[in-house]
Amino acid sequence: MRKIVSARLRRSRLISSCMLILTMFGSHGHAQNTQTYDQIDLSASAEREIDNDLLVAVVYAEAQAQRQAEASNEINEAIQWALKNADDVRGVTTQTLQYSSFPVYGNNQRIVAWQARQSLRLQSADSDALSELLGELQQRVAIQSVNYDVSTAARDAADDKLIAEALAQFNRRAALIADELDRSGFRIVRMSISTSGNSPSPIAYRQRGMATLEADVAAPALDAGVQTVRVNISGTIELNTMR
Repeated sequence: MRKIVSARLRRSRLISSCMLILTMFGSHGHAQNTQTYDQIDLSASAEREIDNDLLVAVVYAEAQAQRQAEASNEINEAIQWALKNADDVRGVTTQTLQYSSFPVYGNNQRIVAWQARQSLRLQSADSDALSELLGELQQRVAIQSVNYDVSTAARDAADDKLIAEALAQFNRRAALIADELDRSGFRIVRMSISTSGNSPSPIAYRQRGMATLEADVAAPALDAGVQTVRVNISGTIELNTMR
């Protein structure tokens, strides 16, 4: 009986010793996994003004008639006429936009007419040519909006330069921080880069309704202006050991 108790006691002590060793290793591993480093959040940015080099205009044709087909035919003819005139101007690209047709109700809730409308988008890097074209098109269509914008090529070129400038600023600041804290260097843990710019610049003009269009309308006065393009960089650096 004493031998059995003694054997059980030795087994219990052995198990306790093993558990103590495992606990010590586990605590050491946990300490390694949760080890923290000297990480610092950092940001940098760069911006510049670039010329608006693209003029974008939207014109529309609108008609009302007793029959839906008559209203549709009238605006189709006006848009086709505008497209033909635009195709004759070098450097102008076109895109037909939303087409809508809906009934007009009278006091007795019966359909008394049909109204139809379609828009046409015009775009060109030659603002003078497009401005002159808009003056001609107002004989049969009305101007919905005119905006200046930056072309994709110009924006991409500006973004590339600004990203390089912002990255250089980020690295300078990171190196400064490491040097001031007497560290041998740093490494980048994470980084995000974003670009932004102003909205297209709207151009004020005196809008005419379709019923008041004149046969000879002067081209709208336009001024391209500039946009501010900006690149923002945010990231986290990790400092190396002390020198």
